[in-house]
Amino acid sequence: MKEEKFEAFDEQLKDLRPEVKVKALELAAGYHNEGLEAAFALKKAIAEAELWFLDSEG
Repeated sequence: MKEEKFEAFDEQLKDLRPEVKVKALELAAGYHNEGLEAAFALKKAIAEAELWFLDSEG
């Protein structure tokens, strides 16, 4: 996982739970590798990671 790709987006990541942040960065790296622009990849990944966390809590 290359977290450096998303360093410019620290503001979007700072308030996430640690496990959600890790999941979001993993997902975002995959989306970015598939060709999505970094900002869009991270936005999509954060939304999915938050849903993943809520589902895992339930």
